[in-house]
Amino acid sequence: MRHDVQEQVDLFECLRAMYPLTSELEVSEQTALWLSDRESGAASASSRACDSLDALINLEIESDLTLLIHVGISIPLNHSAVTVLPRQPEWMTRSSFDSFLLAMPKSRPDNSDMSEHLLGSVDWIRSHALEYRTEQKSKTFAEAEDKQTNNAFRRLERVWFWFPSLSSKEKRRDLVDYAAEYDLKGFVLAGKPGLLCLEGDGSKVDKYMSAVKSESWSDIPSYQKKVTERLRKPLVDSQRRFADMKDIAHLVPQYGQYNHRGEMSEVKRLMDQWGVGEDFGSVVMSSGASTS
Repeated sequence: MRHDVQEQVDLFECLRAMYPLTSELEVSEQTALWLSDRESGAASASSRACDSLDALINLEIESDLTLLIHVGISIPLNHSAVTVLPRQPEWMTRSSFDSFLLAMPKSRPDNSDMSEHLLGSVDWIRSHALEYRTEQKSKTFAEAEDKQTNNAFRRLERVWFWFPSLSSKEKRRDLVDYAAEYDLKGFVLAGKPGLLCLEGDGSKVDKYMSAVKSESWSDIPSYQKKVTERLRKPLVDSQRRFADMKDIAHLVPQYGQYNHRGEMSEVKRLMDQWGVGEDFGSVVMSSGASTS
């Protein structure tokens, strides 16, 4: 029989006394069998393969929410280096969990008490997980307040821009991609003329156009950066008509020598279908174009 392991067994029994429910402490099958044999005095206790006493503590962080962090415990029988290893909970990000592990107390010094290290580590995990959770909730609350404040000052608008010509697929793709960064919805239509319609916070529309001109259009001579704002209309949420931002060139038949002029009557039909026909009519009238 291996050297006396009473200290390890006593420590494990202490854990079982602290966490008496099976929902609190999950003992590994191998450990449970070994302990059972040992308690009953069975001869197999000395021969059954068991290098460590292993269990999983389902550590309660917030009793009202039954918020848990799972902590693996391993108490080797042949030496006194106890392993305490928490598992990443779903409510903690990977980077935060990595930092959490780095900050954890390291394995106990040789001259310290084995139980002190194990129980101290479990207490550290509980208190610091609770601290993280409290900070996380405070941050979420602050972000919600900021969002509410921003919404209070947001001016929801539908803004229309007119291009004498818009054909580059790359530039149209940028118009769509940039919109996502500013939480804007709407469409871009290629052709001669081209059309851009945006729904969202009016201040973000302005920042969006500024970014497009300075970044996406940085390789275009200034005299060719011709775009005119034709209509800016205040909205309420119920008046929104677009759920995303997209290029609709494929929806409109093209004609002309270079196949670059959109069939305006078809564009008008689409605008009516989407509920922005009146706006479109105002934009076209101010441009002098015809929808017939």
